[in-house]
Amino acid sequence: MIPVLYKADTTNFDTFGIGALSDTISCEVTEERNGSYECVVKYPITGMFYSEIKRERIIKAKPNDTSSPQAFRIYRVTTPLNGIVKIYAQHISYDLAAIATPQWESTPITPQLAIETVFNNALTPHHFTFKTDYTEAKEFTVSKPKSLRAVLGGEEGSVLSKWGGEYEWDNFQVIHHQGRGHNNGVVIEYGKNLTKFEHDSDISDVYTDLLPYAVIEDEEGNETVITLEEQILPISKTTLSQRKTLIKDFTDSFDMDTVITEDLLREKAQNYLANNPLGVETPTLTISFEALWKQPEYAAVLERVSLCDTVTVRHSELGISEHVKVIQTKYDTLAEKYVSITLGSAKASLLSTISDTTQSVDNVAQKVDRFPSLMQSAINSATKLITGQKGGYVVLHGDNETGQPYELLVLDSPNIEDAVNVWRWNVGGLGFSSNGYNGPYETAITADGQIVADFITSGSLVANIIKAGVLSSQDGSSYWNLETGEVVLRAYATTETVEETNSRIDVIEEQKMLRLVITSTNGNIFKNGNIQTTLEAAVFSWDENITDTLDPNQFIWTRVSDDAAADAEWNAKHFGGTKSIEITKEDVKVRATFFCDLIDTTTRNSLLG
Repeated sequence: MIPVLYKADTTNFDTFGIGALSDTISCEVTEERNGSYECVVKYPITGMFYSEIKRERIIKAKPNDTSSPQAFRIYRVTTPLNGIVKIYAQHISYDLAAIATPQWESTPITPQLAIETVFNNALTPHHFTFKTDYTEAKEFTVSKPKSLRAVLGGEEGSVLSKWGGEYEWDNFQVIHHQGRGHNNGVVIEYGKNLTKFEHDSDISDVYTDLLPYAVIEDEEGNETVITLEEQILPISKTTLSQRKTLIKDFTDSFDMDTVITEDLLREKAQNYLANNPLGVETPTLTISFEALWKQPEYAAVLERVSLCDTVTVRHSELGISEHVKVIQTKYDTLAEKYVSITLGSAKASLLSTISDTTQSVDNVAQKVDRFPSLMQSAINSATKLITGQKGGYVVLHGDNETGQPYELLVLDSPNIEDAVNVWRWNVGGLGFSSNGYNGPYETAITADGQIVADFITSGSLVANIIKAGVLSSQDGSSYWNLETGEVVLRAYATTETVEETNSRIDVIEEQKMLRLVITSTNGNIFKNGNIQTTLEAAVFSWDENITDTLDPNQFIWTRVSDDAAADAEWNAKHFGGTKSIEITKEDVKVRATFFCDLIDTTTRNSLLG
């Protein structure tokens, strides 16, 4: 697929927007399980839409074999090097990190009701929706103003820490799965389709003991540290031979009104050990493989791999045959094939790059849509989907021996083996799969009277028995929790009034964003050979100047001119070791441009991306 460029405020990605970036040199999308989701594009400065590529604008790209094209917001465009710019873009769901929501708490509530309420109470207008297949009610609190993405995951008390699960980001729709992936029987095997195999094992987060503590503060501000009588709790199953203790502060795990005691601290620590395998190292496998379903000789192989799927990896020479989960995918959008797939286990954390901001938020009051408008919206949406389609392929699938058709297929590709979105209708029932012909079929009506669907919108529903956990209004303001017996009825729902809010939005996971600035003590342009200046490099982490904290050997100076041989000689003399350099007429023959890079002295890789 060729990436498409859109304006920053676009919400409908069915058009070609500003235009298709047909001059794109490369486009890769990397997605991690409950983690980062980014697109990196290389584009020439001679490309048709180079002048239109700006930060905050949106690029639509295909992220994997099975998902529909996704929107990625540009956050960084590098300075052209050799006539090529590198464009960094984050999935549109990262916009959630800049949408504020006020404090809020409830009695036990399902995640669907909780997040619908939080999304509806957001202090910034947005287009995001949420759905989940979790139904268990739990205590849920937004303890202080924060971003919607922080509410979803990345910190204590979030949806991810309360209920667990795996997120799927489908443009403006947030889907919270108990288990996102499937086991479709895909086998990646040495000698068959395995092209690259790397095994890694990380013990940085492996421990033999846990030392828990909590800090309480009295009215006068005096602090008392609560610890256990036995001090540390041993981890029974650990792969380490040397003692290694994790010292963890559990203060934030308790509610503000809770009187923290040694027994409560011990209970928290034991629960933490039960839910976190601290004694086991985290193995990962990075593999590349050839997608057999794209090869003509394997036309009968109807298998696909997506993030969070479980696959079988076999390597006869290494004696490996394991069922492993896909935790990261890197996809070549132009070639429509995987560059690499990483298998193993990963921490359930949300990653985001968010600058510290101080934001004043205006008062907001939201109207609550009532049922008739909800019904009409569902009808309009269904009508638009069905009547607006001109593509697709209708296939009668028949028996190879008798030639008799036995099922009707509606496909997004003329061939069954290439189809991703499939409607399949036979004597067993009618079903839709977004994972190819072999399914799974998550939307279905089967011959035994069963209906399987994520969401059903109905005008009138007549039933003998309805089994449910929570009956709720669309906006979550009124609901009946059949598990706890709690009934809440409200005539309307409004957001809380927040005046002069100056609190900072929490950073979900601290991440450095480095930039290097070169200044000249005597101007930037020189004439008639009158050249005498000092170039100084300054490095900023966000807005903080951290140059003095860095090793001079991390600074690499280079010169680019029309004389490549002389440049190579100059660069060798200025390979590193100084944060500033003196430039004279001896350094410039006619014309020259000077650059400085910041590197990791261990890996020799650039830290500037």
